[in-house]
Amino acid sequence: MSALFTSAPLWVWPLLAMLLALGLNAMRTRTTPAWPLYGLPLLGVLSLRSVSALEASNWVWGIFALAYALGAVFGLRFQARRILKKAGRKVLLKGEALTLPSVMVLFWANFALGVLSAVAPDVLASLGFQAGFASVLAGVSGSFLGRAAAILRAPRDDG
Repeated sequence: MSALFTSAPLWVWPLLAMLLALGLNAMRTRTTPAWPLYGLPLLGVLSLRSVSALEASNWVWGIFALAYALGAVFGLRFQARRILKKAGRKVLLKGEALTLPSVMVLFWANFALGVLSAVAPDVLASLGFQAGFASVLAGVSGSFLGRAAAILRAPRDDG
C-alpha cells in the first residue's frame, strides 16, 4: 500500500499541500484579489486532460459537457450567496466549506486515475467508470467556472 504513495511523482505532494491550504483558506471570511478566482476555471483543463486519457467515447464527452454545465450553474448560484462585497479588484467572500472537498475530489480523482492506469488499466476501459469519472470531474470543474462568473457578475460596491 505504501508503494502507491512512494511511487507518485514528487511534485504531487506540494500540490496536495497547496490545494489543502486553498481549501482551508476558503473556510474563513476573507478579502481576496479577484484575479485568482477568475483563474480557477482552468482546473477544468486538468479534467479535460484526464478524461481524454480514458479514450472516452462521444457519449462520455456528452456526459462531461452536461455535468460541466450543471456544475457551472450550481457554482454560479452557490458563489453568488457568498459574495459580501466587490470593490475595485478585491472581493470580500463569506467562508464556505465546499472548496476544500471540491479541490480534494479533483486531486484524488486524478491520483486514482494514475494508480488505476498502472494497476488495473482494464477498469479505465469500462463505460460505467468513464461516465462516472467524467461526471464527477466535470461537475466539480464546472462549479469553478460558475464561481468565477458569479464574481464577474457581482455588482461593484466602491462606495
